[in-house]
Amino acid sequence: MIQVKGLTKIFPSGLRAVDGLDLTINAGEIFALLGPNGAGKTTTIRVMSTISGFDEGSVQIAGYNVDSDPQKVRESIGVVAQQTGIDYFLTGRENLALQGQLYRMNRADINARIDELGGYFELHDSLDRLVSTYSGGMRRKLDIACALIHRPRLVFLDEPTLGLDIKSRQSLWRYIEKLNREFNLTILLTTHYLEEADNLAHRVAIINLGKIQVIGTPAELKHSVQGDSVVLEFAAGDPHAGKFATAIKQEPFVSDVLWETDKLHLYVDSGAGRVPRIMQAATEHGTTVRTLSLAEPTLDDVFLKYTGASISGTAGETTDEWWKQWAGKGGGNWSNKWQADNGKPAEGTPDAADWQKWQQGDNKGGGNASGEWPQDRDANPSSNAGPEQSQDSNQKWPSDKWSGSDDWKKRDKPE
Repeated sequence: MIQVKGLTKIFPSGLRAVDGLDLTINAGEIFALLGPNGAGKTTTIRVMSTISGFDEGSVQIAGYNVDSDPQKVRESIGVVAQQTGIDYFLTGRENLALQGQLYRMNRADINARIDELGGYFELHDSLDRLVSTYSGGMRRKLDIACALIHRPRLVFLDEPTLGLDIKSRQSLWRYIEKLNREFNLTILLTTHYLEEADNLAHRVAIINLGKIQVIGTPAELKHSVQGDSVVLEFAAGDPHAGKFATAIKQEPFVSDVLWETDKLHLYVDSGAGRVPRIMQAATEHGTTVRTLSLAEPTLDDVFLKYTGASISGTAGETTDEWWKQWAGKGGGNWSNKWQADNGKPAEGTPDAADWQKWQQGDNKGGGNASGEWPQDRDANPSSNAGPEQSQDSNQKWPSDKWSGSDDWKKRDKPE
């Protein structure tokens, strides 16, 4: 399904974001790409999805070359970016319909597909609500549904569960597994959650400095870290810790030693039986062990081995959604209403008093409880202070269109 050979991407600064990357992903596979920030994960996906060009190599997606047949590639893939691509000011149904229209699907097919995906992701009862009212998990499900509207053969999921609570994350895992199992959908995901890769992926690749370091099943990768993992934590700046690490590495039962800041990772056979000797050696070298943990190898141990850092220390940053970052920055006074929860303006903003009047049906700068569209706005059609304006100063805003505190968001045209 994906065949990448010698892929190289060099930014104008000279940075090699991707450096001779080779990768093969089979049809029907869930493949996870793990790597620290700046490793080249997102750049690789951008190239595969025809969003970004590249300098060297070849990329085949679903049998099509991204250089010579990019349109066919786009028809074959769905992309769920780390930052959501859905419009918070539209309903779920409108987002799905828009995505279908972008793929030039006919109206009947779009409507049927919306009903199908709405039911599949348990969003049917919420499709006609504004996306700004959705929970984080619901928005992510809608994001994936939009990527599936045109029935792609392959889906890219860039950090699909980043920022979600554990319940929403596990729910989304079940949908991803179900999509792969029931529709043989090929899925390439990037993630910082080790349990996500461990539970979902058929194979995992660790990428660092633009190169694939290792590929295998989760079990194979964990088995490559020989022995049990013993993690020792020392006091910061302990002068004896280095000598202890050098000495313990000579013990025949130690297969590898890795440092991570003030933590020393030892990989030993029969870990439980080796703890007494490890502690004895620490005492002999005058170092104090603050904590000791013993476990079977995890993907984090594999990650540490190939990147030099634990993945827990490389988690991606989360930022506000685009609409929250934009609100209040040139969008007109009404946008201050998005500075706090539930669309209310932040305390102390110029709109705060008007908002309270509006709630009570006495605001000449917006709608009111009587159902009338303010005439002082209608008298000046060039004003951008409200929804679509009428040229008729006597135009009434229909009472049945004006029902509550969220009505300023509605896009219905006056009758």
